Amino acid sequence: MRNLLILAVFLISVRAKAEDAITYLSVDSITYQCYLVGNWDHLLETGNKAIARNIDFKRLRQRMGYAYFVKQDYYAARKQYEKALSFDEYDSGTREYLYYCGLNTGDESYARFYTDKLSNDMKKKLGIKAFKPISSIDLEYNYKYNNSSSRSNPSYFRAGVLTQLGYKFSLYQSVSDYKQTANSTLIKQPDYYAILNLALTSHTSLALAYHYINTTYGENKYYGNLVFASLSTNISRFTLGLNGSYFKFDMGAFKQVGLRAGVTFPGKSNFYLSTSLNEMLEKSNNRIIFSQTVGARISKKVWGEGNVTLGNIQNYNDHNALYVYNTLDPTIFRTGISLFWNLSKNITLYGNYLYDTKQVEQTTNHYIQQSFLGGITWKF
Repeated sequence: MRNLLILAVFLISVRAKAEDAITYLSVDSITYQCYLVGNWDHLLETGNKAIARNIDFKRLRQRMGYAYFVKQDYYAARKQYEKALSFDEYDSGTREYLYYCGLNTGDESYARFYTDKLSNDMKKKLGIKAFKPISSIDLEYNYKYNNSSSRSNPSYFRAGVLTQLGYKFSLYQSVSDYKQTANSTLIKQPDYYAILNLALTSHTSLALAYHYINTTYGENKYYGNLVFASLSTNISRFTLGLNGSYFKFDMGAFKQVGLRAGVTFPGKSNFYLSTSLNEMLEKSNNRIIFSQTVGARISKKVWGEGNVTLGNIQNYNDHNALYVYNTLDPTIFRTGISLFWNLSKNITLYGNYLYDTKQVEQTTNHYIQQSFLGGITWKF
């Protein structure tokens, strides 16, 4: 039976070429037969030729989307399914695969955006609820080692929980604690962090965050409040984001504005680049901080990522203000690597190594600090 289907595809293709004409019927027939036998390359070739000649319809885009999906080119699949949805915005099958495309590109906000118009049976099948008090939890522990004689090795612990408030809303909250001694004086800093994410459209999202800092340095206490906002959009394989924050600390006020751009390249590795440029706005000294990230899929379940940050990152925040670098000694250079391992459908393990060059407070002396972090994310 399979051989007969392959022969049918071949004969129809030959006939179409002989007549030097691509029609709706021939495209529909060829792409359907290719879909049945799994001839994805010929399906995509035929589909692209048809679209170039203004022959376009929902089933064609769905088949092309599925072909890219099977080839693990999820961004290309997403583009095709989005076009299919323009022919029928309520098509449940198209929305389901857009959901899967979002998950496979690591964009859960995008995935959930397309679930609100699915049938109740489909939502139950996918395990999706509009409200979920605990969608996931994450834990991480970070131990740092340095070669300074006057600074102890710092430790950092953080725990977070994600709450789904709706198909397009989510609230993430986190608490953390940091400890170190400097010149035999104990430094402690417990933090609270919350961020509200809203999917404005399938490609545009808004994030609003608040970060509370309570620092104890010996007998002295310092309090800080940080507010953060970002607007980001993605177009096909490209992402672009703008962000800004205001950090009011007992030691001063700090403004930060930034621009982030990224691209994911075709292929199973999903190789990607992400570049961010931030400016710290201070009364006496504005400074630029540059960060470059490179990542790729190493295997089916493992991702790797490398990063380098240039500039003085004192009182700088990143990861949507989840981390605020207000340590006693500023970091003036940073590089590191991260690994993410999808242990199962619901559990991800991750690890990170950082190498920092730090400058002793109010001096020109430097020392090296190395950081080792391990964490787990558990989805429910």
